[in-house]
Amino acid sequence: MYRLVCGLLMIVGAGLAGAWAQEPVVPPPAETVITDVDGKVTKLANAKLTTGTRRIGWLADPKGTTPDEKLGPQVFEVREPNSTTLAKGVITLVPVASVESAKYDYEKLSVNLAVKGLKDPIQGTLQYKGINTIGLAGTADGKATTLTAGVLGKAAVKSVIFPKAVPLPASKAGGVTWAVQIVHPAANNPTVKARNLKALYQFGTVEQLVDGLPVRKGMPIPFDAKLTRFEMLANDPNTNFAAAEIETGAGNEKLIAIPLTLEQDKLKGTLVGLVGEVEAGYKIFPLHTIKVIVPLGRKAD
Repeated sequence: MYRLVCGLLMIVGAGLAGAWAQEPVVPPPAETVITDVDGKVTKLANAKLTTGTRRIGWLADPKGTTPDEKLGPQVFEVREPNSTTLAKGVITLVPVASVESAKYDYEKLSVNLAVKGLKDPIQGTLQYKGINTIGLAGTADGKATTLTAGVLGKAAVKSVIFPKAVPLPASKAGGVTWAVQIVHPAANNPTVKARNLKALYQFGTVEQLVDGLPVRKGMPIPFDAKLTRFEMLANDPNTNFAAAEIETGAGNEKLIAIPLTLEQDKLKGTLVGLVGEVEAGYKIFPLHTIKVIVPLGRKAD
């Protein structure tokens, strides 16, 4: 009888051990790791971004099922160096999901964002208050915790490591690539590349891309293979008009007046600027930051 009972216990025990072994192992939640200038490390669970980001509204789908689908992908707003000396400059939109880390250098007033899928980090400037800062909220050691990176002070954040970064979405093929020369005399008016330029309008809380840049008289001007030069001449928010000179091949030049507002479906939209696709995501060029735009490979001057 003793042997029989022992045998039964061994069989039952083996069965339970097999059942336990088959249960999936649930990994702990990924944590965002923040290190301050003194070397103190904070591991933030359930971290949420509170500042420094925006949604790409023109990619939103109201019928979507996730926040990224309904509101548009969440991106960091990065102000890169030499994007004009004005407070409102060229902004690079980088998908939050693809950023691996943000490392701050307060002596050089800079931040480097490592992006999965890019060889080199994206550099941002801290020369402007409130720009290139990152706000975070979550739980550390069981306590609600908030932190802001990019603001110099006691225990300033030196680095933020984001968990589970995914590669950047693949770029769509096709379209014209442009050389956009930025107004920045101190930096010799640098030029950056961007594809498929379109006009971006803000209708209240709704963003919309427009294929052709509307003009006061005539058909909208598309940024296509026919356009060989676009030069900004003036931008006057007081009159709600900007002026530019365009060239459409064979030296055919003309002046155009660009309305800074647009009426559509009884709604009034404001021209934010031009949007172009770049390796890291998108760039927004407010009109006052643009000097000359030409197809890539052609000299701007």
